[in-house]
Amino acid sequence: MMTLTQRIRVTNDRATFATLWLEPWGADYGMFPSDEFEVVATDTNETFYFHICYTDTDIMVYAEGGGGVYPTVYQNGKELPTGHNRQEVS
Repeated sequence: MMTLTQRIRVTNDRATFATLWLEPWGADYGMFPSDEFEVVATDTNETFYFHICYTDTDIMVYAEGGGGVYPTVYQNGKELPTGHNRQEVS
């Protein structure tokens, strides 16, 4: 079976802050307006795909069908840690 690298770019086109959630792990990455992140999954197989869902304040990126592949999130080529720009809810 051939392994692949899959990637998707996500841009916050809103005028307000949004949180990108990497699911099913619940990893969060804060996005200010105009921020663009790249989500990259390596060593995937042909059945892997990204599923994107939106709410008013969140962008959920689901890694589907890939047998447990954990994607990495980048901004301008730099890997971001989970909790990047996290906004505490009061």
